[in-house]
Amino acid sequence: MPEREPERESYNLEFTAAGRTVQATVSIPKAQVRMTDLLPVLLSFSNALVGIAEDAAQAEGKPVSCRAGCGACCRQLVPVSEPEALYLAELVEALPPERASRIRERFRAAFEALGADLIGRLRHTEGLAKIEARREIGLEYFQVGVACPFLEDESCAIHPHRPLSCREYLVSSPAENCKHPSAETIAMVPVPVKLSELLYRFGDGAGNDRTRWLPLVLALEWAHSHAAGQPRWPAPALFERFLCQVGPGNP
Repeated sequence: MPEREPERESYNLEFTAAGRTVQATVSIPKAQVRMTDLLPVLLSFSNALVGIAEDAAQAEGKPVSCRAGCGACCRQLVPVSEPEALYLAELVEALPPERASRIRERFRAAFEALGADLIGRLRHTEGLAKIEARREIGLEYFQVGVACPFLEDESCAIHPHRPLSCREYLVSSPAENCKHPSAETIAMVPVPVKLSELLYRFGDGAGNDRTRWLPLVLALEWAHSHAAGQPRWPAPALFERFLCQVGPGNP
């Protein structure tokens, strides 16, 4: 007999950001889940927040200039949470074998281009607590010019599934400026709430963990070593705890 689908609990959400109120209904399974299993819901939530940011920028006459085909930011050091690393690894695993093989080869080539020394330092992001240290290693990474393994024809091949930090990286400055980014040439578009930063601290299922992230280029390696034994929590309680971290006046 086929497995019975778990019962689900619906949430009617309403949140206000940048002077705009957004309403949404989400459905959460009444089951024990990993944080990774809630990512599709969080990605949709992030899309709504990013949409608010884009509308606000448009209203101010500073529209977002990010477009398919301008992949300069896809050569930056992209931070992902541990649940996202597992999500990306499972996404690759589910692809047709030939395509999955091509993507894994790009990960391997990125390791080779970055070199053992830089890869070794990227495996220990706990030493990058200070923003100056993150900027320094981020600049070093960018100068190597390694494209994201998911970049194809200067566009994201997994765009609907891309990490939260990618969704939240928006600029209103000319796209060509991103090839040589600096504080003077890049105008960032603020996002009301950065869910990526909340997710970095959700390793304990409550949002009180230390900040934990890793570079996207290490996602498959990390997932291979950590996929087994991932903690699980009741999905509704996990989702409610995450919403509580979003901030007062929001969901």
